[in-house]
Amino acid sequence: MAFRSQMKTVRNCVTVIIIVLAIFLSLQLLPSAQANTGNDDCLRIAFPEASKDSIPFDMYRAVMHAAGVCVDPVRMPNARAIRSIPSGDIDGVFAGLDIFAEQVGVPVVRGVQVGNPDGLLVVPEGTVTALKDLTSERIGVWLGVTWSEQMLKDYPHLVESPGGPPMMIDMLEHGRVDGLLINSSSLQLVGGVPDGYTSIRVRKLIVHSWLDAEHADVLAQFNAGTTEFLRKIRSRRKNAPCRQIDRTACE
Repeated sequence: MAFRSQMKTVRNCVTVIIIVLAIFLSLQLLPSAQANTGNDDCLRIAFPEASKDSIPFDMYRAVMHAAGVCVDPVRMPNARAIRSIPSGDIDGVFAGLDIFAEQVGVPVVRGVQVGNPDGLLVVPEGTVTALKDLTSERIGVWLGVTWSEQMLKDYPHLVESPGGPPMMIDMLEHGRVDGLLINSSSLQLVGGVPDGYTSIRVRKLIVHSWLDAEHADVLAQFNAGTTEFLRKIRSRRKNAPCRQIDRTACE
């Protein structure tokens, strides 16, 4: 009987320990679960990779929060962003061309205009003056950026860069390409036209923000936040050092 009593006591102690551990673990995991639930309610908005050092995400979150929208900004390649809207991995993009709706192939709603950059051909000084002058030059383009790929779709010496503008500039400086086809905003973010090169305007681009149509009910707030964010960014850049885009930009 004594042995059975001891065994019963041991079982009771083990049961108590298990219950205490279960309560402890549940308390430890509870904040994490609540945090994940909150993040699920935020819109995942893709930003171009080229914005890495110029777009303050904390400011973007704060401005959008003030406008009534919770956002979770992420950086990703353009080609991946186009695929990620239909798959549901993201809910919108900060910047997309007018053909974005056609590219994603699912219902989306267009937000405010966020830019009107030039499409630029960057080449060594004194070589070519227009796209039609290209013969054997290796021209780097940003992989997944359709406007540049379409402009040179029949050109045999196109070199696609999966790493975006930083990689394109690196390829240019190391002689792996002879020129670039790039938008002026992205070029500015990576330091402007390199020494010894010049830029030639080849087209005008119109860029808007975009949301999955499932979130059309918050488009007004999203637009208000985007507009305010752009105002703050432009205000900050007024005092920034000039970065050359063409030969007269900083004069």
